Amino acid sequence: MLVPVVVAVDDERLVEMAAVVDALRDAGLRVGEVLAAAGVVTGTADSDRIASLSAVPGVVSVEQARTIGLPPPDSSVQ
Repeated sequence: MLVPVVVAVDDERLVEMAAVVDALRDAGLRVGEVLAAAGVVTGTADSDRIASLSAVPGVVSVEQARTIGLPPPDSSVQ
């Protein structure tokens, strides 16, 4: 099953961001966005590939992205 993920890249590897992103693709990440200045890559991957993504050199962490829903401004909860 595909899950949305957020990958943090080590600050020392930011100069090699393109190579890290390529290695993440090879490990099974379907890249959505590359936020090079922040050292973050988003995308989707099969849930059984998370460990492979974490093993990519330069990767600090891989977390499943979360969706947060807020009620509309005119809701009684506001």
